[in-house]
Amino acid sequence: MIANRSALAWVSLINNRKAAFSLRLGLCVLALSLCALAQQGTITSFDPPGSLQTEPLSINSAGAVTGYYSDGSALHGFLREPDGSFTSFDPPGATATEPASINSAGSIAGSFVAGQFHGFLRDPEGDFTTFDPPGSTSTMATSLNSASAIAGYYTLADHSFHAFVRDSDGTITSFAAAGSTSTFAKSINSAGMITGYYLDSAQLYHGFVRAADGAITTFLARAGQNCLPQSINSSGEITGQWGPLNDAHGFLRAADGTITTFAPVTPSAGVVPGGINDAGAITGFYVDLHDDLHGFVRHPDGTFAIFNLPDVQFIFPFSINSAGAITGYYQANDDTTSHGFLLTP
Repeated sequence: MIANRSALAWVSLINNRKAAFSLRLGLCVLALSLCALAQQGTITSFDPPGSLQTEPLSINSAGAVTGYYSDGSALHGFLREPDGSFTSFDPPGATATEPASINSAGSIAGSFVAGQFHGFLRDPEGDFTTFDPPGSTSTMATSLNSASAIAGYYTLADHSFHAFVRDSDGTITSFAAAGSTSTFAKSINSAGMITGYYLDSAQLYHGFVRAADGAITTFLARAGQNCLPQSINSSGEITGQWGPLNDAHGFLRAADGTITTFAPVTPSAGVVPGGINDAGAITGFYVDLHDDLHGFVRHPDGTFAIFNLPDVQFIFPFSINSAGAITGYYQANDDTTSHGFLLTP
């Protein structure tokens, strides 16, 4: 059952979904009219036309949202404009598409399947550029910045994982932290700084931040505990998750390297931060002691706002923009159907 997963298992589930493009069938559409619910705004539910399952992953400064949806036979990318209109898209030859990130100009980066996984960049006019690091057998593009530089990770024939950055001119640079057996780049900011995590030979995950000049700094939120950064903002603040499988927590790493750990409520069964905006506000979800999921916003002053949807047990906020608008998806109590949502302040 979905509810019995620990918080770190949720991270694994999310990453596995992005790597495998799992397609869930037999879904039914749940029609909900959602109104003001959260302390900090109004929640609007949405689905692209024909969607049986909707999973938004990124929102830009203008409020445009990207993600993917299932029509019952394949996964497709979508763009939801600030006026609520939708554009569905797939790179040429794609049999499954997962956009991961949208920048302020409206360019979108992500991955698609065409025999194997490849990266793509979709410009605001709808034209595609596809790419793979040399030797890649599977490419996952995870983040796009304002200069259209893309971060992500890829596999080689020996099944090893490596991080990459693709500059706006198309140059691809592979990198790894010292001592890494697998490296995963998760987020790139406007200055070209990249955060993510790597696995060492002792099977411990460490966080890293890579400067624009290529210098890599590694860190742990707590000694001896897994550390999985997820998002970095323009000032270099990083958020993510740390801890054991059965007791995960959130963390904020300041630009000077100072780390603050947090949980929206205590006790809880786990915390999964998803995104941080340039003001330092963090969104994500936590698992309560009844195995229900709740959305949260951690404000820059360290206070929290919790939000939920009526008759919904699981909610997954992923991305927060500079205005504090949040996107993600939720699953109804039937445990199968998912819908996108937009929370506006």
